Amino acid sequence: MGLSYSDTESKRFGMRIFRGQYEDFEMKDVQRIVNEYNFDIIIVRYPTSTIYEHYQLVGLDSCKTIHADSLVYYAAPLQEIEIKPLHNNLDFEVITTGNDERLDSVIQTVFTDYKNHYFANPCLNKSAIVEGYIEWAKSYAVAKENGITWLIKDGVSFENVAFQACYFNEEESICDLKLGGVMPGYAKRGIYADLLLYSQSYFKNKGIKTMVTSTQLQNVAVRRVWEKCGFRFDKSYETYHIINNDTWARCLTKL
Repeated sequence: MGLSYSDTESKRFGMRIFRGQYEDFEMKDVQRIVNEYNFDIIIVRYPTSTIYEHYQLVGLDSCKTIHADSLVYYAAPLQEIEIKPLHNNLDFEVITTGNDERLDSVIQTVFTDYKNHYFANPCLNKSAIVEGYIEWAKSYAVAKENGITWLIKDGVSFENVAFQACYFNEEESICDLKLGGVMPGYAKRGIYADLLLYSQSYFKNKGIKTMVTSTQLQNVAVRRVWEKCGFRFDKSYETYHIINNDTWARCLTKL
């Protein structure tokens, strides 16, 4: 996937933001992009296998480069693994255009203290970051043909306990668990594992062969749950924010 203008993020943060992910690293290509594009921030990912070359990003002309995070991908062969029963009595409600506002407070609460790669960049409005999570999760419920989002409730109290947003492609037989989480008051009850198990069962029944998901390297607890649910490490990428010097200077004056 090459570099493209991110209209959603540009509007959210009031900047010209581009995004890209590459399978190799060529410094001459990075420098060409920096020279040709009119940008405030470029958010780009390169394979960890090329990390010994990434030091060159520090020397980019007219830019400040931040290493924002390390992203790890896991995969599960759905048709080959045994999916265990859920631990809890839960109700999974499909979110649509008619009830998507129910996600707002849940996502706001789940991600209040979660720090992703956006938080590494002092130029980005922190309050807009959580708003982005809400917009992102809703997009899989109402704006994508190959998306589904569940709001998960306790089967007894009917209180909101979690959510999960997914992308799937039946032609390629793959599903991606894009965004999900459990409300703080319901942590350590096996609900996160249940949300994975339910998703696995749902997509296995649709004939999907592979389920993938990703998180930051430091989310050890989440990765342990994945491994218990049949996921195995697949690949990893390093995330960088390349910031135009003029933009960086404006940010510093606001700090």
